[in-house]
Amino acid sequence: MDRKTIFINGKVITMSKEKPSAEAFLVEGDVFNKVGTNEEIMALADENTEIVDLNNQTILPGMNDSHMHLISYALSTKKVDLRGCKSLEDLREAILSYLDSEEQFFGEWIVGHGWNDENFNDRRYPTREFLDEICSDRPIFLSRACYHIAAVNSKALELANINSETKDPDGGKIDRDASGEATGILRENALLLPYNMIPMPQDVEQIKQLIKSGINDALMVGLTSIQTDDFKHVGSYKKVLKAYKELYEEGDLDLRINLQMLLTIEELKEFSDLNIHTGMGNSYLKYGPLKVLADGSLGGKTAALEEPYEGDEENRGILIYDNNKLEALLRLAADNGLQLAVHAIGDGAMNQLLEIFDKFFGNGEKNHRSRLIHCQITNKKIIDKMKELNVIADIQPSFLMTDMKMVPARIGDKRARDSYNWKTMLEKGVVAAGGSDCPIESFNPFLGIYAAVTRMDMESKPEGGWYPEECLSVDEAIEIYTVGSSYATFEENLKGKIKTGYLADFIVIDRDIKEILPIELKDIKIKATYVGGEKKYMK
Repeated sequence: MDRKTIFINGKVITMSKEKPSAEAFLVEGDVFNKVGTNEEIMALADENTEIVDLNNQTILPGMNDSHMHLISYALSTKKVDLRGCKSLEDLREAILSYLDSEEQFFGEWIVGHGWNDENFNDRRYPTREFLDEICSDRPIFLSRACYHIAAVNSKALELANINSETKDPDGGKIDRDASGEATGILRENALLLPYNMIPMPQDVEQIKQLIKSGINDALMVGLTSIQTDDFKHVGSYKKVLKAYKELYEEGDLDLRINLQMLLTIEELKEFSDLNIHTGMGNSYLKYGPLKVLADGSLGGKTAALEEPYEGDEENRGILIYDNNKLEALLRLAADNGLQLAVHAIGDGAMNQLLEIFDKFFGNGEKNHRSRLIHCQITNKKIIDKMKELNVIADIQPSFLMTDMKMVPARIGDKRARDSYNWKTMLEKGVVAAGGSDCPIESFNPFLGIYAAVTRMDMESKPEGGWYPEECLSVDEAIEIYTVGSSYATFEENLKGKIKTGYLADFIVIDRDIKEILPIELKDIKIKATYVGGEKKYMK
């Protein structure tokens, strides 16, 4: 017999247009059986029903992160954390401190993440000469905040066989000095040359522990579903799949996983032979879309633009694929039942993709639900085409809190005005799904909601918000992290709402999100997280 639990005396925000608010609900098994008033729900109680008093606390549907990297997040906790560095000297001290510690997770490799030249007074990158001064006998690999640029020392270049004769890989760039020697700055696919040499966990049990530690942290911020791109972070996508499957079989997946599958065309052919398609799985573990990278990052000046970067007339960023290769990859995926989810930050990359999507779906097919992940540097024409083709905007509002400081310097005020324009997207009828791209940003969804509503940084600046006409309402911001992200996985009739028949995934928060000031949204804390009606986290 399914367990029955009644939750009463709550401020329940359902995200259902038919019944936007409620006081109580009945959970039977792992779904909401009934939602309504205290009186209506208590009438359904019997001697086997557990009663939970919510004590007038605010309840929301569980949050659903539409794009992140769970294993990379767990790995990042083992790396040198460079996010707080305000100068190259800070970076030096962080590495030296790591060398003095007992934590050496990556063998002889010194691996760090999160440095951002925009936070340095002189805006300089950490070159190989600088890193050699810190340590020359061990390889150093430091990811920029965007994860699209890495700084390495001479030892890492040597181990990766990068020298003056090495050609740039497809979709990548090795920065060089006037003599043709590598500077230690590697962009896009070039950074994979040393990265793929870093010893990563190869034991499935180790990978499972990384996943579990990430899940525990995700539950603490109110996530009940995540859509995660993990296939390339430990070298073997097959071991990642095995780890997730074993966790499910062992009953240790405490939130719902949708796998975004970053695959080469050869690996994609293997998937095709196995007849794996988007949506296969169960309510806790599903195959999601094919994940593809079309360009780089705005911060690293590798996002592909239609017009040059400000003050850098020779640079329009990097398209990872030429049109023919990208179309062939996406066609193979679409023909084999895989949804398409493509990283595209610049308008150049988005136009490349929309042209391909138009070939595939311009005949009126609407339920493909292809996704543009990030879609930051947009314009009216791009948004109109997204609406026409029913392409989902897979956005990360938290990006805005750091990006707003450097966007004008990268693309100028005119293009900046048409960028990160989420309100315009919604008004045009584009479906938006909310995510974090963690570990690039925190996967706390309330930081994303805060950024979407206020368009301010963590210090509540600029006053009134950055292009405030693009601010979302609180309801709109919640919706992209619940209803919108569920639509992106074809699960809008299964999750994202507190509604009869939906999965009983919900959270208890520490304040009334409808009554607080917008600047308080970032301070919301989770008191309890329920997945399938079971309490998975309680503060």
